[in-house]
Amino acid sequence: MSSVVTTERIRSSLASAHEQLRGSGTWWNAVQLGAIASRARDGFVQRDRPPWLRDLPDTVDGLPAEAVEVIDRVVADAGTIDRDWVQAQVTQLGEGAYVELVGITAVAVIMHMYAECVDEVVAPFTPPDPQAGEPSRQYPDGVGDIGAHVRMLEPFDYANVARALSLVPSANLAFYTLVRPMYSEAGFDELVWATPLSRPQVELIASRVASMNECFY
Repeated sequence: MSSVVTTERIRSSLASAHEQLRGSGTWWNAVQLGAIASRARDGFVQRDRPPWLRDLPDTVDGLPAEAVEVIDRVVADAGTIDRDWVQAQVTQLGEGAYVELVGITAVAVIMHMYAECVDEVVAPFTPPDPQAGEPSRQYPDGVGDIGAHVRMLEPFDYANVARALSLVPSANLAFYTLVRPMYSEAGFDELVWATPLSRPQVELIASRVASMNECFY
């Protein structure tokens, strides 16, 4: 596998993520998506500080206080998230808005985490598209309660992590557009990868990183 090909794919996925953040989401409008991504970025760079030492404003223009709390918790204190907390946020924000909020926050974090790892500077977020229109605020067909914190696509033949954001397909797509090239050029369905790191080696590293980040999965 060529590292050049991998880098080109990652850069392309980053550009796609930037472009998607210019438009309206399913539940949040374009201005709000930009505000979510910016807050996630600001929180990420201060993630190692204790909460009381983070230099973040208490409010963000265009976002309810509950949304700001979700962003901050997902970015820097994900290990404290449990079902009761999620349900409290869903009650305040709505299930779809909560899922999209988590998805866009994760996208912003991935972009900046990658830049930090390769010692690059992430390009500033492009201003929202004034012609983006309003969110559709529609749920997809084929989702159900599988016992998780939120509804997900059902039935589903792959790992649960791949459908965690499936209540908002656009957020799920944005997330995996970034994750796939960063994880491997090889197909996720293939158990044997002809890459510098074997599939088991990649999964071992991923599991260790997930544990360090207190990942739910």
